[in-house]
Amino acid sequence: MTPQNSRSIIQNLKSKIQNTNWKPWLAGLVVIVILAALWKPLSQLDTSSVVLRIWIEGLGPLAPIAFFLLNIIQIVVAPIPGYPVQVLGGILFGFIPGSIYTTGGMVAGGTLAAWLGRRLGRPWLEKRIGREALEQWGQMMHIDSFWLWWLILLVPLGDIPYFLAGLSRIRLSLFALAILTSRGPFTVLIVWTGNSVVDLPLTGFAALMAVVGIIVIIGFSQAKRIEAWGRGFVTHRLGNQASAPDNPKQQ
Repeated sequence: MTPQNSRSIIQNLKSKIQNTNWKPWLAGLVVIVILAALWKPLSQLDTSSVVLRIWIEGLGPLAPIAFFLLNIIQIVVAPIPGYPVQVLGGILFGFIPGSIYTTGGMVAGGTLAAWLGRRLGRPWLEKRIGREALEQWGQMMHIDSFWLWWLILLVPLGDIPYFLAGLSRIRLSLFALAILTSRGPFTVLIVWTGNSVVDLPLTGFAALMAVVGIIVIIGFSQAKRIEAWGRGFVTHRLGNQASAPDNPKQQ
């Protein structure tokens, strides 16, 4: 093999590595880490929901505060998938407290992302979600309607709408309400799932986490198709909004 061929092979490998979408594997790794972190305490507690909740309560206010902040961080800072964190809320805190902490953290994180996008503008958004994504989703900047944002948040587009809402003129209080009423019910359902499986055998818990991990990986691997469909949906809705004769504008 000539030196030129070797360099060509190395360049091809570098190109493949750079073009690989690592998000699905990162998501799977996060699920594995969460499962590994909980395996020992859960096995020691024999996965009893009563004993588990007593153990969590023994940590004091630090546990719910840390979990609330984790929900904010996974939106604003770190690319942590939301579903495993939401399942974790039901496992650790139960249905009602877990729903409050998880949904509250999601609304706070989404609203904070919109506020940061509004305060720091396009340069920060380009660093956070990428210039290409910002250009592809630029139509969202012209959406001021509460109900249109509510519909967009129903589409599985991840955290992108949170950031782009900052460039629109919708009031952040209304946007927070849109997050709560659109994504809140499904989040509560996921928390209920986590709460329901806490009394399963440890192997059942591990199997559930594995299923969640697979779903997250599939979702990330199909992200481009989902985003393409979402862009078509937004374009269609904006077209309908523009063609409506008496379309009230959100103040």
